[in-house]
This record gives sequence, C-alpha cells and structure tokens, in this order.
Amino acid sequence: MTRALVVGAGLSGLATAWHLTEAGVPVHIVDARGQPGGLIRTHRTPEGLVETGANAFLRNERVDRLFRTLNVTPVFPQPSSRRRYIFRNGRPRRWPLTVRGTAVAASRLAASWLTRQLSTQADETVAAWGRRVVGAGATTWLIAPALQGIYAAPADVLSARAVFGHRRGPMRLIAPAGGMGQLIERLMETLDRRGATCEWNRPVTVLDPGRLTVLAVPAPAAASLLSKHAPRLAEAIAQVRMTSLLTVTAFFEPHPHDLRGFGVLFPRSEGVNALGVLFNNEVFPGRSTLRSETWIYGSAFSGPLPADVEILDAVVRDRATLTGQRAAPTASYPTRWPDALPVYDFAVLDVARQRAELPPWLGVSGNYFGRLGATHLLELAEETAARLTRHCRT
Repeated sequence: MTRALVVGAGLSGLATAWHLTEAGVPVHIVDARGQPGGLIRTHRTPEGLVETGANAFLRNERVDRLFRTLNVTPVFPQPSSRRRYIFRNGRPRRWPLTVRGTAVAASRLAASWLTRQLSTQADETVAAWGRRVVGAGATTWLIAPALQGIYAAPADVLSARAVFGHRRGPMRLIAPAGGMGQLIERLMETLDRRGATCEWNRPVTVLDPGRLTVLAVPAPAAASLLSKHAPRLAEAIAQVRMTSLLTVTAFFEPHPHDLRGFGVLFPRSEGVNALGVLFNNEVFPGRSTLRSETWIYGSAFSGPLPADVEILDAVVRDRATLTGQRAAPTASYPTRWPDALPVYDFAVLDVARQRAELPPWLGVSGNYFGRLGATHLLELAEETAARLTRHCRT
C-alpha cells in the first residue's frame, strides 16, 4: 500500500497520522519546519515548564484514550484553580458585575429563554448576541473578556454562530504531567514504532491526486495547496483572517500576597495591554517551585509584534497594574507566533460549509474549521482519518 502523505506535523497532523496507522494505513509525514509540534511545545527550563501554546485538553473519552494508549501520565487542575478573575475598576474580581448589573443580566437571560431567543443568528456577532440576550453590562464584563482570552479577538468581530455553534462538553481540564510537548513526543515515538517515516524542512507546493493525503497546515498554506482540487474550499479558507499571538512565561519569587487561582482576564477598557494571565503553578502541579505566570498578548497589539524588551516592559507594567508591585521576573521566556490563530468571524462558517467539496483522497484538518482548542483538533483529526480510511478500503 502506498504511504499516505501527511503534510504538517503539528497536533492535527500527528493525531491524524496516529489514527491512520491505528487503522493499518502507513504514513509519511512532512513538515516545513525542523521539528514536530507546531504551536505546541514544552520547554523544560531551570525555572520550570514553559508551554508555547495550549497548556491542556478539555477532558473527554477521546482524550483519555489517547493518554492511555500513549502511556502519558495525566495531571488535573488543583483546587485553587477554580478561582478565576476578571479585572474591573483596578482590581481582580471573581464576579465583575454589580448587584444591579447581575439582576439586569439575569432578567434579560430569563426573558430570552422564555421567548426562545437564545439561539444565535447567522449574521450576529458575539457582542450583538450578548447585548440581545444578557445585556450590555454582562457582555462587556463577562462575555467579551472570557472569549478574547480564548480567541484573541474582540467580541464585536467574532461570529456568535462560529463560537457557540459547536457542541461542547463539560469544561474539565487534563494535561500531561511533563507538559503538552510530552504528548507530542509520545505521538512521535508511537508513529515511529508503527513504521511512519518523516521529513523535516520540506515545504510541499503541489499535491498528487493519486495519493491519499492529509493537509494539516496553516490556513494560507492550505488555501494555496487546495486551489486546484477544492477551489471553493480554498477560496473560503483564503478569506480567513489570522491574528498573531505573543505569550511571555515569567517566573517570580513567591510572595505571600500572590493571587491564588487560574488567572485573570482583562477587559479592553481597563488599560491593560494583556488579554489575560495564567497562574501556571496554581493550575497544574509540578510546573515550578517559583511563581509561574503566562501573560497573553494578541489583538491588543496592532501591526508587527513588539520586540522582546518591549513586551517584557509591558508585562512588568501590566503586572504592576494587577498587583501593585513593580517587580522584575527572575526569568522570562517570550513565544511569538505571527498569524497563529484564525479570527472566528463569519468567514470560518463558510470554511466549514465548503468542507464537503474535498475529493475522497484528500483530507484537511486545522483550527480554521470552526473548532478551536486541542481537544477539538483531536476530534477533527479522527474524523479526517476515518474518512480517508474508508476511501482507501473501497
């Protein structure tokens, strides 16, 4: 049997390759970069673990099975991580709405439920949906900051149907004990045992219709490669806008007044450049003996991503606004991903609709199909592999 070609060795590509080899389909993996993982890597620094992308999965049976099969030891959030904060009026709050704002949001939500107005509309942004369903206050102080921390884009740009349209399970987290990079390593080890072959630093510019192929590459590259084989899908993907992502994992000496919890989200009106901050050693055990914080920057910066010295200054300023303490970190590790994430606006909906145009020998897996997050990428990878496996057996 001719080896299936998997273009892209990020989580999507490796997971699709893993499912193909489970079904007995041999694979050859190529990637334009020099190593696997894509956005997902774990650096093991003297201060502790540094994640360059996603730091966990949403737990479900598919994820549990992957951990078991790869012999990856899971860790789960610590009790302190249940506390999550939104910054308002100069301090972090577990509930940012006033008593009156809470009453207004509750009454608006009840009225929307009774009149069956909770469903999203085709041309509705998240901000418009929120104002209609729960009111302006809850949209500004709850919905907008929560979603900007996930999608790195403002609520008045995000499509409500793209964001809320895909079914989601309980928000329970699970992570590899050795960081997300450990799962990538175990995937590579398993694929190697199953006879998969790999090539690095090899960009692909044309596709062979006679060969079973998976594209697990960023949206611009996917649009170019698909233009001859699925032109409507290629055109839809080409319309997807991308946003850059910049994170800084900074380590500080522990302080008795350190905020305990998962992290803090920053509404745009509060004068903080960061979209949010994660308190890594409060979320999962074993991340560091120091205070480990990952500061997330995205659409708050327009144009080119700032230099390391500028972003470190921004972290120190933003942290001083949050804590009242202007302290330099013991160590800091910036990660910059230009054009890393698709903007989940109305263009993403069109991509999902055009997926049916794919010829039977070709599969595409990526975060521009309306499913953002590591767990949803695993779901899409399994669907893609199943479809191609059926084709090669007919």
